[in-house]
Amino acid sequence: MPNVPPELEQPWDVVVVGHGAAGLSAAAAFLESTKTGSMRVAVLDRESADRRGGSTAWTTAGFRLDEDAQLATDWGEIVRQTAGHEIDEAYVVAFYENATDTLNWIRGHGVSISRHPARFPGLSMKYGYNIEGGGRAFVETFTPLVRSLGGECVYEAEAVGLVRDEQGPVTGVRVRVAGDEIVMPAKAVILASGGFEGNRELLERHIPGGSALDTVAPGSRVNMGGGIAIATAVGAATSGQFDGAHLEPVDPRSPNPESLVNTWMWGILVDRHGNRFIDEASANFDLLFDYVGNAVHRRAGGRAYAITDASVRAAVPDLHQYNWTPEAPITAATLEELAAALGVDAAGLRATVDEYNAAATAVPFDPMRHDGKRAEGIEPPKSNWAQPLAEGPFEAWPVEPRICFTYHGLRVDGETRVLDGDGQPIPGLQAAGEITGIFHGTYPAGTSVLRSLTFGRLAGRVAASSLAALAG
Repeated sequence: MPNVPPELEQPWDVVVVGHGAAGLSAAAAFLESTKTGSMRVAVLDRESADRRGGSTAWTTAGFRLDEDAQLATDWGEIVRQTAGHEIDEAYVVAFYENATDTLNWIRGHGVSISRHPARFPGLSMKYGYNIEGGGRAFVETFTPLVRSLGGECVYEAEAVGLVRDEQGPVTGVRVRVAGDEIVMPAKAVILASGGFEGNRELLERHIPGGSALDTVAPGSRVNMGGGIAIATAVGAATSGQFDGAHLEPVDPRSPNPESLVNTWMWGILVDRHGNRFIDEASANFDLLFDYVGNAVHRRAGGRAYAITDASVRAAVPDLHQYNWTPEAPITAATLEELAAALGVDAAGLRATVDEYNAAATAVPFDPMRHDGKRAEGIEPPKSNWAQPLAEGPFEAWPVEPRICFTYHGLRVDGETRVLDGDGQPIPGLQAAGEITGIFHGTYPAGTSVLRSLTFGRLAGRVAASSLAALAG
């Protein structure tokens, strides 16, 4: 095969499939954990070098941490409650035991993490934390780190199969590279290639109407579910909600990734018929925006409108800053004119707003905290911030759902080992990041990148320990 560098087909100690937060963390941790500099580690990316990093390269990389910069306690509570019998308690414990050390580890390698007061009312956390420069800063720091430790990054390389004899260990990866298919022999394989959010066929199969969902991050469009497919082909079990995904409500007019629309908290969301379809303030924002994204997709036919009036804008300082879109709102003097501009049924919108206004309780409106100002006796109700919308001009932002990642993935234990249908580890096979399934019903925001970093690092350390034990 003249197009394939011959060294790719020579034996590897570890092949990591995926070049994002989980994959780079796994490779770096493995290389740091080994006592010899002769270990051969490859990190595969389906994309070219200039488009490397998958969805990690596009994320703001926010972290769900408490005031002491520890993983927030509510993450475990939410996951235990929503996953039910599917939860692997050892996995939850491992996240809490390793998250802080992982953050200190990436800081030690030059990745800066900032802390700032939480911007949004109705948040679980007092402070927001994120990687300065977002996920791209991590990718651009850890890629050269992996190389400096002796690892190799292989681009435009797609893993299309795993090598496994009967019930034995995984011993390699079949890879399509430079137009040819080769086998990269490996003592350990770590899958870190994300879910199937870029695969419209699989999305349609698992999520009604899923083929219409575009990704939030351009880097997620190559996440075709290949890692899940090649693992299940050799006996891996799956976990997580089959038809679940983290969806975000974004402005479809904006060319920017993650152009979230959030002002529905203080106003209302309506569909094309002018009807409300969700309680816009039933939970903390860091859970609710996922509910909203899914509700727009599943209940509103994929398009909704977030509407506010002059009284809301007067009460909420710098209201527009809560929307992460550069696009201006659609404005009209009356509801009827707004409906015409939006293409929404005017009579339906007028009836919805009149009903909502009449149902609003007399509790004072306090937009900076959950104020208990409800809209009662209507369906759906509104639990907080039910300020009557009666003062023009009225404003609206269009909202469409975009997919961040799918919930369904591989079942792993607390040490990142991929499990088979009997709950037993498949020798030589591990997985970390969004390829592993854990979520049901909702996603506690600010933990995807942190989970990928934490379990990627753990995967590398476990692989190093396992290979050391095999070597005696």
